[in-house]
Amino acid sequence: MRALIALATTGVMGLAMAQGPDCSSVSPSLVPSLSARPAMSVSVAPGGLAAPGTFSVQADARAYVMSATLSVRGALRWGDYGPVVLTSWTGSSTAEAGFGPLSSSANGMYTFTLTATVCYRLNGVVMGETLTQETRVPVYIPWSTADLPWLLWKEAEATNYIRGILNDVAGGQPMFIEGLVTGLAEGVRAVLRDYLAKGYLNQGNYPPSCSGLCYSIAPVQLRLYAVQGVGGLFQQGWASLGVYGGMKDSRSYELGTKGVAGVLIVRGYRHDYILLSGKGDFSDTVQVIEMPKGGAELFRKALSLSALQSQAREVRP
Repeated sequence: MRALIALATTGVMGLAMAQGPDCSSVSPSLVPSLSARPAMSVSVAPGGLAAPGTFSVQADARAYVMSATLSVRGALRWGDYGPVVLTSWTGSSTAEAGFGPLSSSANGMYTFTLTATVCYRLNGVVMGETLTQETRVPVYIPWSTADLPWLLWKEAEATNYIRGILNDVAGGQPMFIEGLVTGLAEGVRAVLRDYLAKGYLNQGNYPPSCSGLCYSIAPVQLRLYAVQGVGGLFQQGWASLGVYGGMKDSRSYELGTKGVAGVLIVRGYRHDYILLSGKGDFSDTVQVIEMPKGGAELFRKALSLSALQSQAREVRP
């Protein structure tokens, strides 16, 4: 008997949850007759930003709106943005909103969401329900930084943070840096040599330091091709990082040629980066081209960096 009562109660609750909003308060003249359930839309222009600008967002619920909200959330470099409500309304089936202006500091993937409780007439019957529609757009605006060591450290903190007993890293794949350089400015070389290539323990400090209970950052994988090699960046073997560990896998090569460009390709936490140095050694202001994770792979293959290993001399201690 108890089982039958429980089953009946569950059925009643399920029926109640399945019922849509009450449209009886809406004037029949405002409820449109449709041939199918409303197909809501969210359109964003432009379809992405590669330069500073503003998004224009249009939402269409295709029915009478009892209540609606248009919101946005973003997956940025090292954290999330929002969700933030851009506008909310009743009555009209459509609404517009602007989002911006946005600069390179806002780089990431943004999701615009329309949530609407609507009323419409289908086959002569007034229906009410709550619907959701989403649209995603990218923002990847080139930027420049005179603080490249900090950027590399920040990416390592996010990407190579060891988060489990199996030494898995937060970014899913270890951070990877590969490139062609004339050399490396000491500040960049030091953060690679002393921390990233070895892995380290830290308490949220920059430069990293540990004096008690600390977290572990796994070693970054590194391949650098330089005119005369970059000393101190050969790191192989196991790194003991407190109760954790990681495999060191960093190498540098000497090309023995001139005219090598300053290009570094970074596979980071949520994004890839192409870093460009006019001087070739990253002692100048670096142009940073940011893109979705995996986006730099075609550029990496186009440079044929892996083919250089057969032509270059590996620099070892």
